[in-house]
Amino acid sequence: MLDVKRNRVNYGEIVSPPEGYELTKAVGTTYSLDLFALLAMPVAMFYANSLDGDFTINRYDVLEAIRQSKDRIDIFCQKGKIKVQKAYNNLLTFMEDCVEEIETPIKDSSFHPKIWVMRFERKDEVVYRMVVLSRNLTFDRSWDVAFHSEGRMGIALNGESAKLSRYLSSFYEQTKRKENAIFLSDLSKVNFGIPLGFSDLEILPIQNFMKSDLFNPLKERSYREMLLISPFIHITTLKDLKKVNKQLSVISRKEELDKLDHSQLKNIRFYCINPTAVDGERILDSEGEEPMSQNLHAKVFIAFDGEYTDWYMGSANATEPAFDRNIECMVKLKTANKGLSLKKVKKQLLEEQNDLFQPYTPPSEILVNQDKENQEKIKEIVFELNKLELKGKIDHTDTDNFELATNVDLRGIRETSFELKMRLIHRESDKVSLKATTLNQIIFKNIPLTHLSKYIVIEVWSATDLVYSSLFKLTVELPDGREDAIFNRIINNRVKFLQYLQFILQPERTVGSREIKDIDNRRDGTVNFLSDLFGSGSSIYESLMLTASRSPNKLRQIDAIIERLKKADSEIVDDFLPIWEVYKTFIPNGRT
Repeated sequence: MLDVKRNRVNYGEIVSPPEGYELTKAVGTTYSLDLFALLAMPVAMFYANSLDGDFTINRYDVLEAIRQSKDRIDIFCQKGKIKVQKAYNNLLTFMEDCVEEIETPIKDSSFHPKIWVMRFERKDEVVYRMVVLSRNLTFDRSWDVAFHSEGRMGIALNGESAKLSRYLSSFYEQTKRKENAIFLSDLSKVNFGIPLGFSDLEILPIQNFMKSDLFNPLKERSYREMLLISPFIHITTLKDLKKVNKQLSVISRKEELDKLDHSQLKNIRFYCINPTAVDGERILDSEGEEPMSQNLHAKVFIAFDGEYTDWYMGSANATEPAFDRNIECMVKLKTANKGLSLKKVKKQLLEEQNDLFQPYTPPSEILVNQDKENQEKIKEIVFELNKLELKGKIDHTDTDNFELATNVDLRGIRETSFELKMRLIHRESDKVSLKATTLNQIIFKNIPLTHLSKYIVIEVWSATDLVYSSLFKLTVELPDGREDAIFNRIINNRVKFLQYLQFILQPERTVGSREIKDIDNRRDGTVNFLSDLFGSGSSIYESLMLTASRSPNKLRQIDAIIERLKKADSEIVDDFLPIWEVYKTFIPNGRT
């Protein structure tokens, strides 16, 4: 189960649809969010691809997956934890409306669950999949765990699934986002499968600060023995766990264990991830080899009560916020199987795989965080930033460009030893200083239509050091035609249009050529373009014929693309229209 050499899970695989099914709705949650990782999700969900690859470039698979999925995916994340990108890609625009930020009302609390709930359909059949993770929606390469289960709807409510449905519904209520009532109603009746070897599955949505009945059960449940795996740990939480568990073993990061006063934690066995495993991976990128950290990020609590072993997996660390204040999500599995027992897991992790984990030896002196005061000040600033209701107004100037105006109310920030700055997502050099204790009126000018975004960057600086940065989402009405302008800028000549067409028709045949490259659109005027396109040397004609007979719904997708290009007075489809008029008649239920 936790054999890191044999039981490796690909994130892309566990969100891909079952054979023959199509994704119709997906709801995800994450603490931190990388927008390029979000671009990768539709590709995995529609084309069963992994999250590996370069998503900073324009790609046919990304463009088409986003076009199909942008109205089917909702993602909730912690406000103030959307990663600022080094590069900018216009494709990010298409996923802006998928994201909702969750603000927690208590300082030092977080929106921290990491789950996906997906609905797949095939004709009249419906399958739900629940994925509970310890990793965020980022490209982080740390050691994590994932649980996933599929299920079908029953007639009556299922108590566990109903909890999950109410949990997700609360996020829609908090953000005032329109929910899919059928998705949530059907979810409450789903009977999720229990993995082989286990006898019981309990879904544990946790909403500590909301004073609901969804609390962290590990606070009070007592066991004969517990092994906890957690990248972040607090001494008070470990003490509390030791009180209710007769024997406690802890696996964590060495740097976290070094912060503890081990004189207060007697009779607890500590292990850390091997530093060689943390620093052992090197990734080859365009700039050469780069070391990539593979630190511990998994959160697992495995406990034995004398008869059964209980497994708790998900987002919660062994910390005060996770036990008292955060929004989290975990699953609990029960087993009497000796192969899944605590004794077996400890032997597997600490003896058979001792190259990954090793006994921990405390340092001679406790490491003191010299910068703790500054970190607390930064936390205070970030907490106030997360309270901001950022509204923007966009005006068309005399040129083809636009200007964005917004008010940033920093009257709640009294700390003035740090400098705050704001900039556009695509323009790193044009930064505006923000004044604490003041209502700031900001205007950004000369923004092209294709670079307008709902995201703005806010940075916190300490002298010359950037100590915090995040994307924040504006409430702003964007001009009509922005997405069409971006689409037409990407598919801006006949060659790209036809390559895009070929990808839609036969994606499996274009694995090596998915990047949308700048291509010379010139062609010899003496050669008939349609003849070149549909002659014996081309496969598009054959692909259209096969699609019309086997997958006629794909023709509807192509028609929508053609209409979008025509709406912008694009001439790149003109040569294709005569033949397309024939194939439009094969679209089910008439023309679109």
